[in-house]
Amino acid sequence: MSLVVKLEDDLGERSEWVMLHGVVPATGHADFRLLSGIDPFGKTVFNHLQMKVFLEEWERVKDRVRDDSQLEAWDKVKHMAETCRDDRDLYLRFVGN
Repeated sequence: MSLVVKLEDDLGERSEWVMLHGVVPATGHADFRLLSGIDPFGKTVFNHLQMKVFLEEWERVKDRVRDDSQLEAWDKVKHMAETCRDDRDLYLRFVGN
């Protein structure tokens, strides 16, 4: 599953983004309650209140990283999630294709 992950403000004007492939668990995966809710064909948005759980699951999903490009994308998403956690006016958006 390929996803574009964006860090956005209320107007969608923030420009940080990364392409993520093969790291997010399948929909309904019991061990990743938040991450497995990401719609692989639509949009899923998380806010600062969800980032604590998101980051806990994101650390555990690192085991799914298989190459340097996935690791680079994983790191970028982690950084964006930490930024989102610290700023209530930002959102982490996943866009499936």
